[in-house]
Amino acid sequence: MRKKICIVLAIIWMIVIFYMSNQPASISSIHSGNTINIISKLPLIGNIMDYLTSINIGEFIVRKGAHMFSYCLLAILLFMACYEEDINKASIISFFTTFLYACSDEFHQLFIPGRSGEFRDVIIDSTGSIIGILLTTLMLKYKYNNKKVKK
Repeated sequence: MRKKICIVLAIIWMIVIFYMSNQPASISSIHSGNTINIISKLPLIGNIMDYLTSINIGEFIVRKGAHMFSYCLLAILLFMACYEEDINKASIISFFTTFLYACSDEFHQLFIPGRSGEFRDVIIDSTGSIIGILLTTLMLKYKYNNKKVKK
């Protein structure tokens, strides 16, 4: 049952990624600007974001952070969908699936007004995927070690 839920959630998340990538650059910039405005209101972090925005890298950080988060979550969902007992197999499948989806997403963006497909974004997406896989494997190993200690 868990596997089916994770597969459905992964597909829904892929649709969300596609939807966000399908927006023209002008709409995407509005979303980034809104996110920056929200972050700027947070204590301490807001001052840092204001500074980063003043030197024209705030939007870049928000956009690339969104890339990493999106593919981190996708990798976790895919990992959990294909994980049985072999962590290596689940890691490889989830990584290559997210990598291929990132490639297709960047190709798709070539056809969206004001957007571009960039290999740099595939690398950033893949980094997010690796982070998600590492977090998931660490949690599974922690869970497994706790079960061994309790026995």
